[in-house]
Amino acid sequence: MQVFVHVNYIAVLFCGVISIVISLFWYSPMLLGKIWLDSIEKTEEEIEKEFKSIKTYIFSFIGQILLAYALAQVMALIGANTTAEGMRLGFLCWFGFIASTMFTNHTFEGGSYKRFFVDSGYHLIVLLIFGFILGAWS
Repeated sequence: MQVFVHVNYIAVLFCGVISIVISLFWYSPMLLGKIWLDSIEKTEEEIEKEFKSIKTYIFSFIGQILLAYALAQVMALIGANTTAEGMRLGFLCWFGFIASTMFTNHTFEGGSYKRFFVDSGYHLIVLLIFGFILGAWS
């Protein structure tokens, strides 16, 4: 079995860009930003003071590209090449790898379950969209 197979790198990069756009809306006051701020017990002013936007978005973009690349590899290895298969696999990866580990971390940290639902919900949406994009461009 091949460990790495060819994937559509343009689609992977596009997934990275899309994830940043989604995060800008997801964590905005229009959607879940106020709930997220409340769950981390910080004010908007504290976040603005501490936030290093260039560094944060660069690292976030790299992380999302790695996530999209890993999903693309798994999709290629198992032959998932439709949007439905990509979304199904995105959901399974979220459920098995992201939600389960985030839930464990939040439980041990004593963190807010509101934060768990906001953060893991973001990753669910992102992985579903990644699966759709990668399936469409396979």
